[in-house]
Amino acid sequence: MSSGMEVLFSKTLRDQRGITLFELLIAVVLLGMVSTMIYSVLNVGITFSARGERHLETLAREKNLLSLVRRQVNGAWYDLRFGRVQISGGDGVLRIVTRQPLLHRNVGSVLAVYRVNPSEQALYYLEKKDYFNADYGEKYLPEFSEMEKMYASDREVALAYDPEQSRVIVALGGEEFAFAPKCLPPGGATPSFSGGGQ
Repeated sequence: MSSGMEVLFSKTLRDQRGITLFELLIAVVLLGMVSTMIYSVLNVGITFSARGERHLETLAREKNLLSLVRRQVNGAWYDLRFGRVQISGGDGVLRIVTRQPLLHRNVGSVLAVYRVNPSEQALYYLEKKDYFNADYGEKYLPEFSEMEKMYASDREVALAYDPEQSRVIVALGGEEFAFAPKCLPPGGATPSFSGGGQ
């Protein structure tokens, strides 16, 4: 019986063939190609996700900036003595006496100063509680070191004030946004008072 088992056993070993080195090499190459394709698809997805996230963050910062400027322009102070709203600016500077402070919320009215630094494409901000100080007139220009960096982006930022139309213009990457104060008298006329004591 033992010789029959040996014949059967040796016959089975001869019929079975193992994996050759060439077949193993082909399997490794195919596995490498598939894993490379999977990696590239995942890498593209991660890159697009990160880029989209940065874009959403930029849009949120721009929306917050525009919302603040709109709120402060809407709350600008109309000076009856001079018959004009207390907004001035030019050359990348915007000064607003507003009842909508950002930093000093309990003060009431403040002088809000925005200044663009074109070399950094950044917008700086400063608030002065004593807005009535004679030193803070229309020529007041604080140094960047005194101010807080409020906004920075790869898009160009610009500020302008149009005194004829009493509107503030904020340009972000070529898009312009205009805001007009709500404190203007109806029809743009200066209010007059009748009676004694005026």
